[in-house]
Amino acid sequence: MSRPISHQEAKLVARVLAVGAKVPPGPALIASIPALSVTATCRCGCATIWFGPDGDATVGHLLAEAPASIDGASVAVIVWSQGDAIAGLEIIGYEASGLPGPLSVTGYGDP
Repeated sequence: MSRPISHQEAKLVARVLAVGAKVPPGPALIASIPALSVTATCRCGCATIWFGPDGDATVGHLLAEAPASIDGASVAVIVWSQGDAIAGLEIIGYEASGLPGPLSVTGYGDP
């Protein structure tokens, strides 16, 4: 399975990096977002997607994390990295499914 990242997925990755990055992302990392290819999805059926040859972030590092909402239900959104590349977009939420809208993503200290 391989497909280009969707426009909504790309906007979500960029938003999480903008508000929840552990270290400010460099311009090259941001510029790489539109060229990402989805190579795997989560086995549980959630909206989590993985980029690159490994298919998951089992050896990745948390690059950014931020809270968001889907139809009023709270979720956490994590962007994973492997080396200098974005490796995954993980959606964690037990009361919602799908992708949160990028504008629902906030920093943990935001009102």
